[in-house]
Amino acid sequence: VSCQRCHAQKVKCSGQRPCSRCQLARCGDACSYVARDRKVRVDESYLEQLIKDSEELRRYRRLGSTNPPHPDKSDSNTRNPLLEDQAWFQPYDGDPLPVFVSEAACTGFATRLCQCLHGDSAPVSHIPRTRYIAESTLTQIAHAGIQWPSLIRARLLVKTALDHANPFFHLALRQASLNHLQTLYEQRPVTDPVLICKYFALFALGEVYSTPNDRSKPDVVPGMDYYARAMSLIPVLPERPTIVHIEALLILALFSQFLNRWHSAYLMVGNALRFALLVGLNHNVPDSQCPDPTAREHRLRLWWTIYIFDRFWGLKLGLPVQVSDDDIHVGLPMDLDTPTYTEDFVASSYQIAFIKLAQISTRIMRTIYSRTQFTETFLQREQRLLIELREWMQSLPEPLRLQINQPNSKGTILIHLQFNYCVILAIRPILLKILDNLALNPQTTIPPTLAALKDACIHSARHTLVLCADEWTNGSSATYGYAFAQYSFTAALILVIAGLLPDNGGGTTAAEDLASVETATEMLSSTAANGSLVADDLSRHLIRAQHCLRTGRFASQVPSTLLAPHVPFPPSQINDSYGPPSGEMQLPSYPPIGVSTTSGREAGVSCGIAETALDEARIQDFVAQPAEALGLPDPLDMVPGAELDMWLGLPLWNP
Repeated sequence: VSCQRCHAQKVKCSGQRPCSRCQLARCGDACSYVARDRKVRVDESYLEQLIKDSEELRRYRRLGSTNPPHPDKSDSNTRNPLLEDQAWFQPYDGDPLPVFVSEAACTGFATRLCQCLHGDSAPVSHIPRTRYIAESTLTQIAHAGIQWPSLIRARLLVKTALDHANPFFHLALRQASLNHLQTLYEQRPVTDPVLICKYFALFALGEVYSTPNDRSKPDVVPGMDYYARAMSLIPVLPERPTIVHIEALLILALFSQFLNRWHSAYLMVGNALRFALLVGLNHNVPDSQCPDPTAREHRLRLWWTIYIFDRFWGLKLGLPVQVSDDDIHVGLPMDLDTPTYTEDFVASSYQIAFIKLAQISTRIMRTIYSRTQFTETFLQREQRLLIELREWMQSLPEPLRLQINQPNSKGTILIHLQFNYCVILAIRPILLKILDNLALNPQTTIPPTLAALKDACIHSARHTLVLCADEWTNGSSATYGYAFAQYSFTAALILVIAGLLPDNGGGTTAAEDLASVETATEMLSSTAANGSLVADDLSRHLIRAQHCLRTGRFASQVPSTLLAPHVPFPPSQINDSYGPPSGEMQLPSYPPIGVSTTSGREAGVSCGIAETALDEARIQDFVAQPAEALGLPDPLDMVPGAELDMWLGLPLWNP
């Protein structure tokens, strides 16, 4: 661009106002540029929207209205493509009150994936969560009156519970709890119900972590008798709660997940949160009023454990957080220079990393899975989240990074699994949108921005399944645990989509992605057969997704090697919301995931897998773009068929 004077003299212009040559010639006031009307390519729908907004603004001005016009609530540029105008509800078992589940729930995403795979040939209903321990069972067990274990067994159970919960979840002071346990056995009978509740909750947690599976009792989870007794001890909410009461609630909430009672866990951590607010755990207590540094650190870490539970469980269930970050005025955990520090605490770096990731998960829930009207486009919000996730990874201390050809601790592996989980939940609405559009327009070219997001999500899913397979082969995944099953299931759903999308990068073929899904199904089904209620619930969704993949509108794209043997899934269960899986269902053995042949715990991970999804070049270009470049029009609208609702079928949501 040259000013008129430089253009006439055919010399290079600096492009400033005034330019450098006009300044030297002392004619800066005369420096002017020809106004150029650039041609910008935009969609017709965008122009129509501008005309509509302009006409609406003129109408308001003519009427003399002082209220500005509201933006069109159906604007797909700012809306998550998964979200409809109304929330989803589903009737359940004749109950007059329908059940609500947010679009962030992974089981709901599985149902929508099945509907997309199956097409319009038949409706696909949601499989409700029915595999959990019922209240009647717990009441019956509580009345049986389980007794205290021997002191030796009690100490083993408490140590097991606290060691497995660490390093992320600080539930109680380790050494102090063991010392107090010794005192209780010496001074029995114990009359404080809250104290008994805490220790019976610890007994339950220790037993579920340490007891091998018993296939002869498929509906019995180790420790549930202690859990039922503990639950019966605190039926009345205290007017003045204590730290012990908060500890008991947190332990019970954590154990509730082993029973697949996620709503109970969410409610209990909500009670613990409110009790914590009542006693001021969200504030730093003055040293003069609490001179013991161990007690202060205990209060602080207990609060952040509540925070982590609230954020991560809310994200899993698609439910709102129960306290705002603006109401938190407490510092982060720290390492104390005291003689007893290592007896009661672990290194603070693990919990700090989880806290910061929990903060990002809150923003994922609020900006991706929210019906709030945003001024930013959906892709601008995606960019902001991925920038935060990348900064989180870059700030991770070296001991918490995945090591290449070196041992990785269980805590380090769990940190990266949770990171991948956040990346997947942030991006997966776009993947399903792309898949649905490709079904209608197979020759569609995916825009570079969406391709970058797609690759990041798929990379995270592959990485997750590699780490989970390593834990499986190493025997490190808890039989009754929930985290391993949840991570495997979430990643497998993404790889079902990856097997149908073009150019997924990473040197992995569609057949390899779908084979990894088969492996995940085998791991979940085997864990379910060993007694895991969580894995049983999730494996049913994954098996149905595979069935819809093989029989739906994408069946022709499934490699022939994966068509047989195929997982039997009775047709009635595709449309039946409530029927349990067939008792005759048998799963074949599937090939292992072929990315890593050694345990991530024992031998580290390969270089390619150690890299995160946000290290790839295209995603780096995406996060480096100016936010204005991701404004209207949105690339989501550039995909042909974007005007079609990606959610097929009826609103059928249930956790």
